[in-house]
This record gives sequence, structure tokens and C-alpha cells, in this order.
Amino acid sequence: MPVTLGHVANWTVSGPLERGPAQHASAELRRALEPFRTGAEAGSIRLTTGPGPGDGFVVSVAAERVEILGASERGCLNGAYWLLEQLGFAWVAPGDRGERVAAGRALTEGEYREEPAFARRTLILGQDALHDDWCEWMEWASRNRLNDIFFHDTPPSRLDRAGKGRPADAAGIAGDGGGWLFERWDADGAAIVATARRRGMTVQFGGHHLPALLDRDLFDSHPDWFPLRGGRRDPRYNVCVSSEGARAHLRANARRFFERFSGADTYHLWADDIRSGGWCECGPCQALEPAGQALAATNVVAAALAETAPGARLAHLAYRDTLGPPAGVRPLANVDLLWAPRERCYAHAIADPECGRNRDEFWKPFTRLLGTFANDRSRVSVFEYYSDAVLFKWLAPPALETLPRDAAAYAAAGAGNLQDLMVGPRPWLGPPWHAWWMAKCAWQPSASVDEALTAFCDAAYPEAGDEMVQYYRAQDQACRLILDRHDLRPLERHDVLDFSDSPRETMVRKVAELRDAAARLDGLRRTLQEGSGWMALEALQAGLSWHVAAHLAHRLAAWEASLRGDGVDAGPELALATGHLEWLERWETESNSAAYANLGRPMLRAMRFHTGNIGRS
Repeated sequence: MPVTLGHVANWTVSGPLERGPAQHASAELRRALEPFRTGAEAGSIRLTTGPGPGDGFVVSVAAERVEILGASERGCLNGAYWLLEQLGFAWVAPGDRGERVAAGRALTEGEYREEPAFARRTLILGQDALHDDWCEWMEWASRNRLNDIFFHDTPPSRLDRAGKGRPADAAGIAGDGGGWLFERWDADGAAIVATARRRGMTVQFGGHHLPALLDRDLFDSHPDWFPLRGGRRDPRYNVCVSSEGARAHLRANARRFFERFSGADTYHLWADDIRSGGWCECGPCQALEPAGQALAATNVVAAALAETAPGARLAHLAYRDTLGPPAGVRPLANVDLLWAPRERCYAHAIADPECGRNRDEFWKPFTRLLGTFANDRSRVSVFEYYSDAVLFKWLAPPALETLPRDAAAYAAAGAGNLQDLMVGPRPWLGPPWHAWWMAKCAWQPSASVDEALTAFCDAAYPEAGDEMVQYYRAQDQACRLILDRHDLRPLERHDVLDFSDSPRETMVRKVAELRDAAARLDGLRRTLQEGSGWMALEALQAGLSWHVAAHLAHRLAAWEASLRGDGVDAGPELALATGHLEWLERWETESNSAAYANLGRPMLRAMRFHTGNIGRS
């Protein structure tokens, strides 16, 4: 006989009594089922755990009995959430509002067995506004079977503010210009770790903080500690990893860092966040190349971590000019790979052989890099950007096909951890499909996009599920037009979606594609003008997306016309680009949350800078 929510709600729940993930599984089942209880207890749900490792589970369903056997305590919790999903539960957004229930689903008798594709599945909270709501985001991540949470800061936090408190207003936050993760951990770090442990989750912490470990005011007394560039020592970026004095200073400050921010399982102390030019050119350093210098610096810090927090791990960030295999340096035993392909093409899957950019610039270096870490799956993490509205210029691409294909390729290649960076200049105004979809694909890359999209939209928008399925599909097509850069070459001081003027014929093609994408997004926003709740928020988000796409289209068109010397075309295009940018600036000033000001306002200034450069050319 099939089991339904109406049956199971009246059953007893029994499981381990010790406080931990399995006990939390029992508590979660009782909490979720209690509102639907109608009568006497007629059956039972029993939870048991194996010794681990692993997050898999077996759920055995009979007429009056369900048994959940987790490979570990976290596996038991995953099994409990799987059971609730089969009975009609979904968690489409953090907080109580994000828990949705569609009664009437039936689960047939039998045995159900699942194992995740990735041993670790990570949500990256990449900014202060998300850290403010860390408890709700952690619960959401756990319920969607993610088992790792990464507290990362964009922009980087500052190690010593001399007791200065975080401003409450947008102007103060933007004026300070830094992140506030360190103060958050000082206040909530112990609670964060305890909350994660109860859910069987691991915790990561940090970001671009390696330069902060070398005091810049020491340059006058120790210039040899700093990188040599163009024949002169330069205090601005990173470190000279060949300098014993610099290494000793790094080790000492790293110990203090780990002591202050104790409790994490994996730490991140990355180099400066610049595309290139931050590394040393002295003889010994130059032989290492940027990737080798980055790993050498990571090893110095890792030695301090081994002394301070044995068992914790440190990430070597392979990113931008350190993306490839390091020369002449091997990672210490407590160093893991974190591969971050930010400048890749998101219109295509990472291993798509038809995408030359992904194939040659990213996938091949990734597969070569695995050998540096002994092809050990547990030491290979992928830092992905599916929920990065900084990279995507305020947009939220659905990645309907790209994401599952990426997950399948990464899992097959030997990655043990798939991560999703969530960061942006504004809040997610509706349910975060992209992050929800990443959680599903990290568990099962073969997940059906049709089934997942229907389930998500029916749960999030019960009054318009079919309409929203079509909306997300059309939005995905429009975003792919924006994201495909073809063979455009990157320019200095230009981010990915600032595009390029080289080659010119591709620039002309890109203008047409951006116009097409903006027209599609304009049509989509008009279909969502009526509604309430999340539908109204999604309509606002659609309007933001259209203004961004239209700004990019008109700006690139003005740039291309100015290169042709055609002022007749360039002037009106530039005026339209400026008009859309001014709308975004007004919205940011009047409606955005203050916590986003240290990202939203600098991004808009950069957009204004690039727009102004066309007007001055």
C-alpha cells in the first residue's frame, strides 16, 4: 500500500538519543510531520546509522513502517529529508517561508538507496548580507542535502579595525569598503561550528587574506620581503616567497589568524584578487612561475596550520594566473586543491568539446592539475560561480543544462567537492533556483532538469507553476546569449561581461546577441508584471535583469560605433546605456539593502567608468 503524508504524520519516530545529526533527523521529522497529525499512531519511522564514512542512505518502506539507515549520521539526516521530499516537502528558500508542502504524493513500498556523486557539497556564503542570515542559510543547505558551508568574504575583511563597529547605513558600509566576516566570526564563530556539527556539516573559512599576513608598513625596513616587479620592489601585492624573512613573518601571523578564527575544518588564505601581475620576478621566484609561488606561500601557511590546528586543511587556490599545475613545488599533506575557473564560459559545460575556451583554457589545465594532488578525490574541490551576481553583472542565469553537465564532468574527472559561490550586489528577490539546482546536481548530476524545474516551480509558485517553468527556460536561453563570449579576448580592467573589442567581427556579433537577449528579457519581465509575494519579487528581479542586459547591449553598441568613427550611432546608443545605468543606480540608492553597499556601489561605479570611457573616446 502506498504511503502518504496523511499516514506518516501519525506515526511514531524513533532514533538515536545522543545529540548529533541522527538525533537532529528525528527532531526534523517530528517538526515537519506534527502539523499534519490527525489521529492515533498507527505505524513507525525508525532511524539507524552505520559507522560511515559517506552520506548515502537506504530507506525501506512498508505499509506501517519506514526504516532509514544512514551510512553515517549525516546519511541518516539525508535519508530523513529524502523521505520528506517524497511526501511533498520542498525547501526552495531559507526561512519558514521557504518550506513548502504539497500534500497528496504517495511513496510505494520498497527499498530506496541513494549515494551522492560528491562526498562534499558546499554552499559558499560570499558576503556580509548572507553572513547576517547564516543560520537560515545553513538550515536551507542542510535540508537540501549540502553538507559543507563556506564563510567567504567579498570584499575581503580587515584584520584590525581597532574595535570599529560595522556601519548601519549604506554610505558608511560603502565608505569603509571592506567586508565584516572577521567580526562576524568573533561574535558567532562558536555557534556557527556547533550548529554545523549538529547537522553533520563541515565548515570552511576565509578568502583573499594572504597579503594581510604581511604588514605593508614593513616595506621601508624589509623591502626584500615584497615582490620584485619591473626591477623594483613593490609593496602592493602578495609576497616574495623566496625571502626567509617574509616566510617567517607569514608563519607567525598565520598562527595568530588560526588561533583567532578557530573551529573551521578548511581555511583559505588566498593571494590578491587580481588577474595577473601580483607575483615576484626575482630569480628564485621567477623560476616557480605564479602557480608555484602561490603554492609555496600556501605551504608556508599550511605548516603554521599543522602546528595550530592539527587535522584542519588549507586550500591552494588555482585561479586566474595560478590556474595551472605549479612548477617545482609539491603541496604539503594538509593542503588541498581549490580550482576556481571564474573566466570560463558559462554558456557551455566545462568539458564541452565544442567550446574552445573551456576546453583549452580550463578543462585541460584542470585535468593536468589533478596529478599534483595525487589524483586524490578527497583533496580536489571545485569553486564554481553559479550563484555569483558579481561575475554575472546582477544577473542570475538558471544554468539549466550547464550545471548538471558540469557536475557530471567534475565527478567523473575526480573532484570530491563541488562548491557554489553565492554573492552579489543585491539580494535574491525570489527563491534562488540556481543554488537549489546546484544542490540537486551535486547530489545527482543525472537529475532530470524537467522534473526538477517542475518540482521547484510548483513549490515556489503554486499559483503559476507551469508559467514559471516556461519563464525559467526562456530566461536561460536569453542568459546564454549574454554569457557566450565566443573568441573575444579579455582586456585589462574589464571583467568577463564587460566584453572586448577584439576580434572586431566577434564584437559586432556580440552586439547583435546582446540586443536579442535584452529584447527577450524585456518580453519576460512584461509577463510577470502581475502577481504578489514571490511572483512580485520575481517580476522586480526580471526588471533588474532587463536593465542590466539593455545597458550592456547599448554600451557595447556605442563602443563598436565609436571604433568605426560613427558618432551618429554612438551618441544615441551611449545615451540609452546611460539611461539604463541610471535606473540601476536609483534602485541601488533607494531600494537596496545597506548590507550590499560594499558590492553594489563599486560595481555600479565600474559600469559608469566603462560607459564614460566610451563617451570620452
